[in-house]
Amino acid sequence: MTAILESILTAVQTQIQGLDLTDIPDASVYVQKVPSTRNFHPADFPAILIASGTPKHNPAKGTNLRDQIEYQVGVFIVDADDQDQTLNRDKYLTWYEEIVKSFRTPRLSGVSSVVNSYVAPGAVVDPSWFEAGEYHAGITLWFISWEART
Repeated sequence: MTAILESILTAVQTQIQGLDLTDIPDASVYVQKVPSTRNFHPADFPAILIASGTPKHNPAKGTNLRDQIEYQVGVFIVDADDQDQTLNRDKYLTWYEEIVKSFRTPRLSGVSSVVNSYVAPGAVVDPSWFEAGEYHAGITLWFISWEART
């Protein structure tokens, strides 16, 4: 049986791949344990990194039969932009907006236990990565899952 969180991560990957973001092929939308460009080569950019965050159990929202688990997923847009202040800015903003809009719907296709979701937009440009020569933007997705107690 596949873990619910694994199903969520791959569903997020599939949904982002379906956006057909300019210059980001499907093969450049990665599910990772930890979001990292450590082993990237110049040809690996641009890319989307997807990684799990820390889930939350919300006992006040469950029932006697089900628990409410909130799964956190980070989506990171990365590119090598060599600290250029204008190059690709509109493209990056478009990618960011398209991803945010895509996950505003309350359900996640392909994961039946997910009953709701919400988006927590993050940094449009992470200054520390920009100074290192890479563009990084982050979006946090939360997926609320109702899971039967055993």
